[in-house]
Amino acid sequence: MTALSRRPSNDPHRKGWRVFYGDVQIGHIGERAGVPIDVDQWGWSLSFYPGTEPDDGAGGTGATFEECRAAFERAWEELRPKLTEENFEVWRRERDRTAWKYRMHDLGLPMPTQTTTGWSKCFCGADIPISCEEHIHTVHRGIGE
Repeated sequence: MTALSRRPSNDPHRKGWRVFYGDVQIGHIGERAGVPIDVDQWGWSLSFYPGTEPDDGAGGTGATFEECRAAFERAWEELRPKLTEENFEVWRRERDRTAWKYRMHDLGLPMPTQTTTGWSKCFCGADIPISCEEHIHTVHRGIGE
């Protein structure tokens, strides 16, 4: 079974850790902002879409990182059996498509839907049609990691 791992959050407004199952982000554990000093200073959230309903996610608070980590892992043990590899693959494709789209935008390249011909040029140099999902999936797999 794939172990959970964590990486520091890259959001300066959200101190803490992003939690991953393999290469898929499934939640966050971090310091809570703006709470009184006499309440739990740490919080956690677990959610995954697609494959779950909105109320399948979980979250909570704890006095320490370790308390939150333990609660997160218990919640994951309940949620994980509901998910399939297809759910993770849909998430990966969406992650990569979004990262690809932002890269195109950042480089000032038009999307195929923004041209009169329905074709554009990818930042990798390939000509791409409106239906460019397969190009993104095969050539730019993992761009969103």
